[in-house]
Amino acid sequence: MFSFHSHSGQFCMHAKGTLEQVIQSAIDRRFTTYGLSEHMPRYSPDQLYPEESHLTVQDLENMYDQFLQEAVRLQSKYQDQICLLIGLETEYFNRDSVGLVRTLRQPRRQYKLRPSQDDSTTTGATAVELPQVQYIVGSLHHVHGVPLDFSQELYLKALETVGKGSWETLFREYFDSQYEMLQGLEPEVVGHLDLVRIFFGAIKGCHGHGHGHGHEDGREESGQELNQNRLTEELWTLVKRNVDFVIGYGGLFELNSRAWKKGLADAYPQRDILEYILSRNGRVTLSDDSHGPDDVGMFYNPELKQYLDQMKIQQVYYLAPNQTKTREGVIYETNASAETGSFQHVHVRAILTDSLDFYSSK
Repeated sequence: MFSFHSHSGQFCMHAKGTLEQVIQSAIDRRFTTYGLSEHMPRYSPDQLYPEESHLTVQDLENMYDQFLQEAVRLQSKYQDQICLLIGLETEYFNRDSVGLVRTLRQPRRQYKLRPSQDDSTTTGATAVELPQVQYIVGSLHHVHGVPLDFSQELYLKALETVGKGSWETLFREYFDSQYEMLQGLEPEVVGHLDLVRIFFGAIKGCHGHGHGHGHEDGREESGQELNQNRLTEELWTLVKRNVDFVIGYGGLFELNSRAWKKGLADAYPQRDILEYILSRNGRVTLSDDSHGPDDVGMFYNPELKQYLDQMKIQQVYYLAPNQTKTREGVIYETNASAETGSFQHVHVRAILTDSLDFYSSK
């Protein structure tokens, strides 16, 4: 089993546990590959979440660099028990974000480790070489600087300030910003593609028209069904554009099981978009988006298997480090641009869903 999207309380303010505890949980739950993808730093004070009000931008940079150092230590420590990939989850605010992520992808970045005030034996800063990021999870959490998934209140703020009260406008801005991120970064894994739906149920009276799974008899949709709102034809054009672009360069779409914890009807992306991805032979992977050791493998149980069977998904794809290329099996081609740095350190393999090790979770 595998996941390529995870967080720990050691390096993420809204998660729990240490990075090592997350890894130990993955081993205990029989994962064979696990991706470590803490959030990239944010470089402006107005991009900090409310929970980070006591931190500075420099604090976030230091925390991320410390994550990389800890990740490579644990990668070596547990190499005989699990394959750990070191990655990051993107933040995207504007086109400048593309350059920042590309810089974080660069090899031999150096972290300036400054001596403590009590250390009188050294002067200046010591340069520590940071490990190579092997892949990225391309995610969008903000639209025009307003976070969508932090709280229902901020989601509604985004509706008013970005969408001008129109959910269709908010969605359009989200998918357009997502397209800019996808074009600039070509992420190996696309994170929660329709995160913009997370608190849609809080918007009263929003029943779009077009594709979807609404009730023909006019009954009011439940909270879960409302989150899987019916996209307008205009929005479908944008979704299809984004999906087709990812398929074109060979990226993986994560089935993000955390959506169930948030009360959505399906894992991200909701099934209308997933159906389109599958109709275009898009490559689907699995992610638990864990926020601590207790979340590892969240919903990776017969419920997930039933959903995969229902969607007629017979195989899923995963990332493997390039040094495993000599092993038997098919390596799937990608068409990523060398300029983005995508798929330089990992390649894509497939596994039949019948071979996955589902387990019964509490």
